[in-house]
Amino acid sequence: MRIDLGAKVRTKDGHDAGSIRRVIVEPTTQRITGLVVSTSRLLGRDVIVAEDAFVSSSDDTITLDLTKEDLDRQPSFEQAAYTIPPVGWVAPVWYGLPADAYLLPIAPTRPSGRDERAPTIMKGDAVKDRDGDTVGVVREVRFDEKTGRITGFVVMAGGGLERLVGGGQVAEIPHDAIARITEGTVYLKGDREEIVGVEHETGTH
Repeated sequence: MRIDLGAKVRTKDGHDAGSIRRVIVEPTTQRITGLVVSTSRLLGRDVIVAEDAFVSSSDDTITLDLTKEDLDRQPSFEQAAYTIPPVGWVAPVWYGLPADAYLLPIAPTRPSGRDERAPTIMKGDAVKDRDGDTVGVVREVRFDEKTGRITGFVVMAGGGLERLVGGGQVAEIPHDAIARITEGTVYLKGDREEIVGVEHETGTH
């Protein structure tokens, strides 16, 4: 499905949601992780919507597989967490958009000095999937003792995820499954089913 910058967006229950503002790309994989929808008239904020939530298009309008209530639960777009691609960056070819239509997440920086090895993910932080749904909370942070780099974390499952992991209470999340980190919240690249796959691969129970 073609998605154009500035295209109008509508929820599946008939609300005009706004328009496509920017496209977010994970630079290491060149994967589109979300699209920024400007919802100023409907929600009063810009939100990040997963690519697979856009299910159909007609003329210049794209319909989401989300209701207005679902859209309101999507994570807010924070401009400070993203940057424009560097000069010479090659844009993904899927949509044929110009390079300035894309944004790259800014990697979180570690504190310097005495606390240089302190992880940027903290125990008790909320964990959400790429759709903005709550997965659980951070139970334990994994990091390399030599470099201080975060290697992953353990999430204590909450709500529906407990059923999905076959009765288990925790899931091991590797660093490359993290989409971005904000104060108090960790956003993952995958949805709940993909998180379950990570849990099985690591053998954590």
